[in-house]
Amino acid sequence: MTGSVLTTVDWVVIAGYLLLVLGIGIYFARRGSRNTEGYFLAGRSLPWWVAGTSIVATTFSSDTPLQVVTLVRQGGIGENWWWWSMAAGHVAGVFLFAPLWRRSSLLTDVEFITARYEGLSARLLRIFEGLWQGLLVNGVVLASVTVGMATIARIMLGIPEHSVVSLGPVEIDSATALVATLAIGTLGYSMLSGLYGVAWSDVPQFVLAMIGSVILAVVVVVDLGGPAAMLAKVDAAAWAPDNAAGLAPSTGDAAAMATAIAFFTLNWWAKAPGHGALAQRLLATRSPRDGALALAWFTVAHYVLRPWPWIIVALASLAVIPESFDAELGAWVPAVADKDAFPWMIRSHLGAGARGLLVVAMLGAFMSTVDTHVNLSSAYLLNDVIRPAGRLIRRHPEPEAPAESRGGAGEVWKGRMLALPVMGLVLLIASGFDDIVALYKYLGVIAAGTAPVLILRWYWWRTTAWSEIAAMSASLIAGNLLVRFGPLATPESGLDSMFGPRLLAVILISGAIWIPATWLSRPAGRDRLVAFRRAIRPAGPGWKQIAREAGDSPPAMLAPLLGWALMGTLGIWSAILGTGWLVLGRPLEGVGMLAVAAMLGLPTIRAASRVADDPT
Repeated sequence: MTGSVLTTVDWVVIAGYLLLVLGIGIYFARRGSRNTEGYFLAGRSLPWWVAGTSIVATTFSSDTPLQVVTLVRQGGIGENWWWWSMAAGHVAGVFLFAPLWRRSSLLTDVEFITARYEGLSARLLRIFEGLWQGLLVNGVVLASVTVGMATIARIMLGIPEHSVVSLGPVEIDSATALVATLAIGTLGYSMLSGLYGVAWSDVPQFVLAMIGSVILAVVVVVDLGGPAAMLAKVDAAAWAPDNAAGLAPSTGDAAAMATAIAFFTLNWWAKAPGHGALAQRLLATRSPRDGALALAWFTVAHYVLRPWPWIIVALASLAVIPESFDAELGAWVPAVADKDAFPWMIRSHLGAGARGLLVVAMLGAFMSTVDTHVNLSSAYLLNDVIRPAGRLIRRHPEPEAPAESRGGAGEVWKGRMLALPVMGLVLLIASGFDDIVALYKYLGVIAAGTAPVLILRWYWWRTTAWSEIAAMSASLIAGNLLVRFGPLATPESGLDSMFGPRLLAVILISGAIWIPATWLSRPAGRDRLVAFRRAIRPAGPGWKQIAREAGDSPPAMLAPLLGWALMGTLGIWSAILGTGWLVLGRPLEGVGMLAVAAMLGLPTIRAASRVADDPT
């Protein structure tokens, strides 16, 4: 794989896309520069289809197909239930959290802390969470997509694997340095227009990504003689996992069974409340109804539509990637590493123009994630670290000013400048790892213990800032210990069959700390709780006492919302199975399951639209 395979036609396609996104950034530059609400939240003007597509585009980056292909090549299609199971959390979010986020009128999701709690503990927690999300979490996400895009660039351009660039005393992988330069260039158009340009450029990015991925999947299936012939060749491949085309998660032993159960019972909790880029898009929508529909559209596109072209390419790669003899292992192994398989398939199966379209798809996905998370990190650092720290130093009394009145053009420039240290941190992190799937599972484990508190803080008045501090601290410490030591430690290579038990252990340990901390700490004052409930209008019995003491009508019932969430989850999972059977050459089962998905899903979406406007 030496030498570039990109032709003049491919470079023209790539240049055309770059000019398109630059034009979008220039078009929205004036709107994004007026104030911080415009720069970070697009003036709360996004319709549901733009906001939802933007969430999909942001969660699809250059590393995403590499993750999916790696999962399939290592354990079969069923390994994708690690993230397919999270659909339950996002469907629950459609009914339980998306409308609430939009009603809150916050500038960032971290600002929720001081809107819900009060006192010194809340202010310090907000500053810490702003640093955690703004630098570490977003820095790791950006680093992972940098590594993913570097893998694609190395294979498409034929960059030697061990080639490095020296920057003084620091040596950086050549492909990573190239992609980092591209990321810095991406800051240009995102700094022009803020979330306006980011969100609207995500729409063509998602369309191009889907078109390119479908083209690649169709080409490789045709090259192999159709779905049936492809599956037969996969079964004959010596290194293909057992039951590679099976849609069920692995349950071969007790640990695998425990992990499969954890997927459907524990793994999705943290996704339900929403955070980060997802919460930012919900806060940027025109209304609570648009927020709910945006999350619903994202859930369908993210789980049902987007992954199947990559899964087909992953299966085909098991049949077509050549083998080589590994003298150390004494066995025949694939000549291409799992993480390199997707770009290798692009290089090997597509011609001029189509190859450029796939590169544009991956490049657009990379740029979308970079501009989103840099914008979001700037928002966290400005709104949740610098401003609260200044108020704390000056001992400024609460409450804080509304988001729309906090800053004009000068504050926007501060936000733009804060993007620079974030990119510096990305370069530092990106040079330190290459296992993307393991990294995201690690982040899931160390944050698992906070999920119950992040849900309850919306629906139970008694939670406090100390509940979150205790849960976060216990989860962070327990998670880091468990992934490194003892019987639940992450294996050095191969499938991680202890992910489920590790997840459960972190949740239990964290619960043993945060539950007593909740009862031992003092809740927010009545005025704060009453104001929060009236603005957000959460359903369920958790706020009945506050509503009664304030003389308000009782909260809406929670059970119907949970029922709709369950129905929608079953609809999404049915659609995943139906789409899979359809593309794998089993049309009868596929059409039947998609009909079930439609019967469950269409009424659920209609209910989501109505509930967002009126929780009763």
